[in-house]
Amino acid sequence: MVLRLQSLARVRALLLLLALTAGCTTTSAEAETTVVRSQEVQSVALDGGRGLPLASLRAVLATHRGDQLDANRLVTDRSALEAELERLGYLEARVEPATVTFAPSGGAYITFEIVPGRIYRFGAVTVKGASPKDAVVTLATGDEVRAERIERARQTLADNLVRHGKPGNVTVALRTDRTTATVDVELASR
Repeated sequence: MVLRLQSLARVRALLLLLALTAGCTTTSAEAETTVVRSQEVQSVALDGGRGLPLASLRAVLATHRGDQLDANRLVTDRSALEAELERLGYLEARVEPATVTFAPSGGAYITFEIVPGRIYRFGAVTVKGASPKDAVVTLATGDEVRAERIERARQTLADNLVRHGKPGNVTVALRTDRTTATVDVELASR
């Protein structure tokens, strides 16, 4: 019975396609049902090897199972994946454009191929313009680069300066060395 229903769906989709290309008419309800069903997202896969933070990457996707396929949203998803990978220290990461495969029975299967590259680590961490008692920084050489850790260190230094009656303006300068996969961080009080 299942095989016959799938075959019937295929025949119906083929007839609709033939009707559309031959200039024949079909009811709008039939056309809409077929198009909607064939454009529904069945799955979104992230391929790229072991060790990727998949939960974090999935959290930034706007496309989910059951959604209608939207090419603009796939472009946005690709950018969001690259930004999240960069935030997590994968500064060389590259996400290929989405590959969309359509099943014979309808439905879209989406795959994002991820080339993560190396994960970057902190190199030198320096503080300028603050006394040693104010310059408490929680970044250490060799730790994985994370945007939120840099921001937390900046905010901690700013809070320490304000607590000691000094201006809390702290800027961050980063220097990336691709040959060693390190990022030097300079926190400067102004």
